[in-house]
Amino acid sequence: MDGPLHVETPTGTKRRTVYGKTRAEVRDRLAKALADRADGIVFDDENMTVGEYLDGWLKGSVYGSVRDSTYDCYEIICRRHIASVLGGKKLSKLKVMHVQRFYRDRLDTGLAPATVHKCHTCCTSPSSRPSSGTWCRATSRTP
Repeated sequence: MDGPLHVETPTGTKRRTVYGKTRAEVRDRLAKALADRADGIVFDDENMTVGEYLDGWLKGSVYGSVRDSTYDCYEIICRRHIASVLGGKKLSKLKVMHVQRFYRDRLDTGLAPATVHKCHTCCTSPSSRPSSGTWCRATSRTP
């Protein structure tokens, strides 16, 4: 386990160095990094925000795979409702509690339940993609 760890991520080749005070600590961190990779968590998710992730999801996975009207609806929901509240939050820091609070706050501010459900649809749709491990765990519960 001497030297950097070289892994393949869904976005291409990236190098990640795993550090620790003891060999056992490095071994544990390496095992976690490999498990995260198997779950589809890209190492850039430590710096990626929810807004950046949703933009990438819309442009990379949704555009061209659904009707134009569906894409427009997803884009409006993501930009107007999700990104305006959660967009600046780092993906690696997003917790289930943040998403549940987001749903509750949207309902409390008078947003129609159908619109909150559309927000939930947009929040859970990216979770079926392989590169969304953190997002998937945080959005896996219903509003």
